Amino acid sequence: MAEDKMQGAGPVLSVRNLTTSFRVGDGWKSVVRDMSFDVAPRETVAIVGESGSGKSVTSLSIMQLLQKNFSRIEGSIKLNGRELLTLEPEQMRQVRGKDVSMIFQEPMTSLNPIFPIGKQIAEAILCHQNISKADAKAEVIRLLEKVRIPNAKGRFDEFPHQFSGGMRQRVMIAMAL
Repeated sequence: MAEDKMQGAGPVLSVRNLTTSFRVGDGWKSVVRDMSFDVAPRETVAIVGESGSGKSVTSLSIMQLLQKNFSRIEGSIKLNGRELLTLEPEQMRQVRGKDVSMIFQEPMTSLNPIFPIGKQIAEAILCHQNISKADAKAEVIRLLEKVRIPNAKGRFDEFPHQFSGGMRQRVMIAMAL
């Protein structure tokens, strides 16, 4: 029955007429033009294209991670029917990490090298859930095990440079979960 509801539900993510422009001198240069797509429940969508074609800018636009003074995002981005482009920055921070996440290709640029990975994941959990630090640590270990980090409990206090590139990507996936 729940499966039937999922199939009849609208898209989880609906992007309509997305245009993202950057300030160039006295004007604006559009780098993503009129992009539209939907992501249905349980559907995986890949954005593919040549280098410089706007894949990352599209994702950064959806997450609203572009500097507002130098970028302009137009169109509609709805997550579970909620328009993201009208949210205040604090509201969008609550959406990021809880409802939608982005995993960058090179996780070393996303992980802070001076903090252990366990602390970084716990911080994301504590930001969105009202739980104790001890419960957050237990959840981090569970997530690390879920993404198959060997000896998750023992690696909680290790730093990003102590993980291989593939393991750092799995850490980012754990953080997104």
